Amino acid sequence: MRETEANIDDIELDRPAARESKRDRIIRIAGDLFLEKGYDNLTINEIIEATGGSKGTIYSKFGNKEKLLEAVVDKMCRDVTIRIEISRTGTLEDQLTRIGHSFLKRVLSPEILRFHRLMTSIGRQFPEAGRLFYDTGPRQACGIIASWIAHCQETGSIRDDEDPFHLAILFHDMLIGDQMLKWLTSAVDEETRVKRIDDTVRLAVKLFLQGCAVSAK
Repeated sequence: MRETEANIDDIELDRPAARESKRDRIIRIAGDLFLEKGYDNLTINEIIEATGGSKGTIYSKFGNKEKLLEAVVDKMCRDVTIRIEISRTGTLEDQLTRIGHSFLKRVLSPEILRFHRLMTSIGRQFPEAGRLFYDTGPRQACGIIASWIAHCQETGSIRDDEDPFHLAILFHDMLIGDQMLKWLTSAVDEETRVKRIDDTVRLAVKLFLQGCAVSAK
């Protein structure tokens, strides 16, 4: 297989442990607090009070508040990518529809939208967290989708004259481009949210598969 921009063969999804560790519990609670208060308005003492730990525990496990933020970013991004459903059963349309639905339903959830707002507001202030957000979020999601595309190219199901990672970026952007902007800037009721997800996935899958159809010889 030719090399792609993302090493899609090496992508592995973390599975949640059966029991939550102390570190994971701190990350989960701190994540809720960051989303509620923002970065600047949240103090280490508030995190300690909420987690029932100590300043020594926080600093020994994370170093400082910025590193704790990075741990939260990593967890939130992986919580999105782990939901992407890759399955080889059914038609190409069935498979790609499952990918699109599983991704979009999570990435447009209220929690993840609040997370996006947080990252947008502090990205320049904390470039390391911003890079981590991209690498474990959008780039990882595109890599997972690219692995499915690469498999389809190997089996001759779709055209193989384009890089699978670049194709994955296009599909990813078709799913979230317009939707993400709408959801970040306006409130929409749940019924409308579900309908828009359905319509967006249907159209993105249709256009993607038409554009990647194998030419008749």
